[in-house]
Amino acid sequence: MEKNFDIIFLKPKTYEESKKCVEYIKDEKIVHINLRDLDDDNSQRVLDFISGVISIQEAKILSPGEKIYCTIPKSKKHEIDYKDGSSRVLESRYDDEEEEIVRAK
Repeated sequence: MEKNFDIIFLKPKTYEESKKCVEYIKDEKIVHINLRDLDDDNSQRVLDFISGVISIQEAKILSPGEKIYCTIPKSKKHEIDYKDGSSRVLESRYDDEEEEIVRAK
């Protein structure tokens, strides 16, 4: 597993492939997870699985788009800059006019 990166982009095609997301989260990497190739049941399973690790690590999970998630370790500084000023954790959805800026520590 590559350890030299601050952000990892993953697109699991099965629930089993989501297990590597957990390893990156435990290594305090920012993890961008695209679940568009999974059906709704498996997407929910992945989110439930990842949510447990997020809770233990005291990290955050954001959703900048449909079936797109970004985990941010508590050790990383980040900024959410939406035009309406809302902080969208987990339930947020991407809009063409919105932008999220994540700055690594």
